[in-house]
Amino acid sequence: MSLKDVHSLSSVPPTPKRRWYYRWGELWENGDFLKFWLGESVSLFGSQVTLVAIPLAAILVLQVTPQQLGLLRTFEWLPYIPLPLLLGVWVDRRRRRPLMIVANLLRTCLIALVPLLAALHLLQITLLYAIVFSVGTCTVLFDLCWQSYVPLLVRKKYLVEANSKIAASMAAAEVGGPGLAGVLIQILSAPAALLVDSLSYLVSILSLCLIKQRETRPERELQLSWYREVVEGVRFAVHNPYIRTLAFQAAAWNFCFAILDTIFLLYAIRELAFSPGLLGLIYAIGSVGGLLGPVLATTLMKRFHLGWFISGTFTLGSTPFIFLSLFIAPHLLVVAVCLAVFFLVHIALGIYTVVSISLRQAVTAHNMMGRVSASLRVVTYGATSLGALTSGFIGAMVGLRMSIFLAGCGFIVALLPIFFSPVIRLRSMPDPKATM
Repeated sequence: MSLKDVHSLSSVPPTPKRRWYYRWGELWENGDFLKFWLGESVSLFGSQVTLVAIPLAAILVLQVTPQQLGLLRTFEWLPYIPLPLLLGVWVDRRRRRPLMIVANLLRTCLIALVPLLAALHLLQITLLYAIVFSVGTCTVLFDLCWQSYVPLLVRKKYLVEANSKIAASMAAAEVGGPGLAGVLIQILSAPAALLVDSLSYLVSILSLCLIKQRETRPERELQLSWYREVVEGVRFAVHNPYIRTLAFQAAAWNFCFAILDTIFLLYAIRELAFSPGLLGLIYAIGSVGGLLGPVLATTLMKRFHLGWFISGTFTLGSTPFIFLSLFIAPHLLVVAVCLAVFFLVHIALGIYTVVSISLRQAVTAHNMMGRVSASLRVVTYGATSLGALTSGFIGAMVGLRMSIFLAGCGFIVALLPIFFSPVIRLRSMPDPKATM
């Protein structure tokens, strides 16, 4: 063997060692994204504590009436309907990271006000209305920012993995957050438990401050008037075939789910004779599915045709609901069906959410992401509010079981447009310039 042959053999790269553990993607070397993900994960757990602790504080400390409690929940969701369009323009005109830091700083102070006012015996329901509305406004701002900020931290080919990690944190918070809230409320009281959420936002602020990547400020000369920028974002969302399809599917699903979710609680307790503990178990099992879905999204998407993958996961996340109305006897089979339905729906939606957000980010120019995301939020949250309002009328007219059946049929009808849209023909993530 010649010296040249020996040299060529020595230059052959060594075979990479197979890992004995699952790394779940390639973003573990991206320090800036890991900082953002860590801070957001902590704050998501804190937010779940707040979702339980604020209503309980109103019930236990203020002795609110059912009407006052319902109004409190309305104020929580109210900012999601009118504000996203206006805040979306503001987000696209500024750097995202400073806005996220300000939003979390305000949430820290607002949430900490509740235990402070309770300790001083100054807490009133009107003050709670104002606090939850203000916290909701800050949450809208933060959510619009992070969905536009993540594409700055990771390359386009890693968007699905990044979104799957964030979605997994959301699902994990939904699984463990309410349990953590119950323990903290039992030990500390409902108002004092809110301090945990307040501190969690400080962790998020610290993680955002530690990110090294610089963010450039949008060019002022390219900016239109506020009204024209809102119209431009809405027009882009309406004219882009992929975003238009995703918006319609999300709105239709949210409308049907708002009806089903409202009616199912009454149906399960009054007609199926489920205990509150059994209902909690069903929702918890569903949340576990929501945790597994984002973990599987990155791996599964690489193995399937993108359009069929999106359509298939959305189908699996919708059609099982109709089975909830097919059984009325309170026995083990009914429990098994409910557990299976909520688990399958959540695992499929966990995957679909990751892929659909990644598709929207891939086809949207960076300077329009805030407005496009805002346009979709107005549509989807508006549909949720309309569905919740409709559920009461349907339940009174046709009964609980028939209402769930009609909502299940609505899920199936809402599936049809996606199979006739350009989304189903996608083989991979498209380029933004090819869709404009």
